[in-house]
Order: sequence, then structure tokens, then C-alpha cells
Amino acid sequence: MIQELEKRRWQAMIDVDLPVLDSLLHPSLRYTHSTAAVDSKESYMSAIENGVFDYRDVSNSDVEIQIFDGLALVNGTAEITVVAREREFLLRSRYTCVWIEESGEWQFLAWQNTPIPS
Repeated sequence: MIQELEKRRWQAMIDVDLPVLDSLLHPSLRYTHSTAAVDSKESYMSAIENGVFDYRDVSNSDVEIQIFDGLALVNGTAEITVVAREREFLLRSRYTCVWIEESGEWQFLAWQNTPIPS
């Protein structure tokens, strides 16, 4: 279930599918970028809508999903192609994200990633 939600989230980011993102992202989302900047749900969705972050592709590996009572912890490695500040970047990072289940619905609650040195 969480693996499928992760795929939907990444595809929605690439497609700029705001209705899907709105349904997947928790109202209390905290998205911590590799630059240490932090977005709320509103600021993150706005940044995607306005092309501040233009996600082009993502490739994940070493993904581990642990399910706890109402929480899912996802760890993995990602290669993310994104256009930001009018430049295309290939970000290689290790990440941790958290999904929370409330009223039978899973939503994306938190993201933290650390760049992998070249």
C-alpha cells in the first residue's frame, strides 16, 4: 500500500497533478529539502504549481518500509532530476519519509533528505 502511494506521490509531483497531491499530502506536512529549507503543504504545493520545483524524473533504490501503529516509515535512496532556480539538477540523496494513517486514509506527513557526496 505505502509503496503504491509513494509511486503516486512521485508521479503527481512530476505531472504537477495538484488534486492528487492535495489528497496525498497531510495538512501538517513538513518537507525538508536537501538545502535545509522547509515547506508546509501550502508552500510546497505552491512551489510545484509555480514551477519553483519542476520535477522531471525520480529513481528509487534500497527502499525499506516499516509499518507501525498508524505510521509508515520509508527509507531509501533517490536520484531526482529537478529544475530549480532555472537549472537542472540531479540530486542523489538518502531520504526518510513518514506516512500517517488517520480515519483509514494514509497521507504523506514528512520528508527529510541528505545529499550523497559525489
